Amino acid sequence: MATITSIPFTNRTSLLRSIALGGMFIFISQFIHQWIVITLIQKTPFILVWQYIASGALGNAAFEGGIATALLGVFFHLIISFVIAGVFILGAGRIPLLRRYAFVGALLYGFGVFVVMNMIVTPLSATPPLPAPTTPWLIEAIIEHVLAIGLPLGILVRRNANVKI
Repeated sequence: MATITSIPFTNRTSLLRSIALGGMFIFISQFIHQWIVITLIQKTPFILVWQYIASGALGNAAFEGGIATALLGVFFHLIISFVIAGVFILGAGRIPLLRRYAFVGALLYGFGVFVVMNMIVTPLSATPPLPAPTTPWLIEAIIEHVLAIGLPLGILVRRNANVKI
């Protein structure tokens, strides 16, 4: 059974660096996406986006917490971004097919993240239900997950494909 301590130090550093880069890219791209799409186009106050994320743990009380619960939502989203990146990058280290076909696997993973977050995680959390999205917004959300989550992870894995994990 392999553990991270059995991985040579240089590979561990590369692995952790890839997870950190992937997590930060996912977080920043989603931050920008939420600002443009939800705030500028859909005219929703930006603080509500982050409070909604915090409401996954706090329920409706998150909307009464002001900037504190918005910052908690930012923190939750950052952690989720690192977990999403870590799962794919560690999975690619264990599944040679993901390293060989990094882009295809990563794009499918981005779609999988959309499905898991919207069909499992959010419904099981304490977030209040949102109205069903229109077809164009649903397509936009899927494309955003595939391109802003999947594609950068595929690039990171492909770039480090020769690193044995």
